[in-house]
Amino acid sequence: MLITHVQTALRQLLSNKAKSALTMLGIIIGIGSVILIMTLGEIAKQFLLGQISQFGTNVIEVASTGSFGPFKEEEPITFSLQDAEALERSSLLSDMEAISAAYTSAGTLEYDSKKYQIMIWGDKPAVFTINKLDVLAGRTFTDAEVNRSDRVIVLSQKFAEDVFDTSANAIGKTVTVSGRAFTVLGVVNDPPMSGGPFGGSYTYFPITTTYAYLAPAADNNKVIFLMISTKPETDTELFKDRLSFELKRIKHLDDAQMEGISVASREQMLSIFNNVLLGIQMFVAAIAGISLFVGGIGIMNIMLVTVKERTKEIGLRKAVGAKNSSILIQFLIEAAVLTTVGGLIGIGSALGLANLAVFVVNIVQPTWAIHFVLVPSAIILACAVSMSTGFIFGLYPAMKAAKLHPIEALRYE
Repeated sequence: MLITHVQTALRQLLSNKAKSALTMLGIIIGIGSVILIMTLGEIAKQFLLGQISQFGTNVIEVASTGSFGPFKEEEPITFSLQDAEALERSSLLSDMEAISAAYTSAGTLEYDSKKYQIMIWGDKPAVFTINKLDVLAGRTFTDAEVNRSDRVIVLSQKFAEDVFDTSANAIGKTVTVSGRAFTVLGVVNDPPMSGGPFGGSYTYFPITTTYAYLAPAADNNKVIFLMISTKPETDTELFKDRLSFELKRIKHLDDAQMEGISVASREQMLSIFNNVLLGIQMFVAAIAGISLFVGGIGIMNIMLVTVKERTKEIGLRKAVGAKNSSILIQFLIEAAVLTTVGGLIGIGSALGLANLAVFVVNIVQPTWAIHFVLVPSAIILACAVSMSTGFIFGLYPAMKAAKLHPIEALRYE
């Protein structure tokens, strides 16, 4: 009996293709939007979380929060190389593997009469191991070169290839930064999600070299943020507590001043980032779901018109013995088939568009290597919602059809 009802419903859909297509349009757009948003959101989330994870998750970043926010009046708490050395010597932080002390700014690099905007990153040699920056050509600078403030530089891969065609060609070349000559020691892989205003043009210098030649005098010995890697078995939360205690002791800060320092693990940042992305994804999907409601109202309207158009047919079926329940089920199934077909078209269209988006992004940014991610839960939810929409919004028209009196229905013109 169910198969018969479904076949009848399909025949009704095909008998008036234009009306069926317009009726399903709201469902197609609603389901398609939800699936597209959830799929693209999951693709973006997996890519971004994967990129951050590659950067190293057993890392704690320490920075001042004093300069954050447009109304922050307090002077930001600054760090120095001596602070990093004191933390490195601390017996409370014996499970520390390495610590870097970063000073960053923007600058201009010149080579072969061409100028390039760069990100100047002054640091200790530990920056490369902490951030998992592998050497692709040459080598990185050493502690001895930091102590001597040698004029040496390490380039990120993309920037080295832009300037010298290949990473190998960059080794030993002399470039000019802020009017000073620097020798290229090596090339390391790009940091995750490199780009932004510098387009991945990262250049690494010994931090003492940065103070001596590239930073303003007022910033001498200034460290913008610290990065600390811990041993794999370390309890991150306990380590953060001990680290905060040592920072408070070394910097002679009270509890109120400690609120001006951010001590955050990358695992914590990943969790926050994941929650934010999920929240945005759900919010946008909910907005897209409004079109489902509108599509459901369209289904109800069309089904009411269909009941009017098929009044004589309903009367004839009742006259030959069809029960009210049979008429009710028939119209409910027709509404459900209508929304299910629309939902399947919406799902197929959304997945096709998501695949196209991934294809285009990989052409524009081939180094990102973004992969398509199928979200089965979203597809199952979309199918359930589309069928439910048909039943919910088809119920009133179906009940109206079932309650028609056979004699009155046969007289209907």
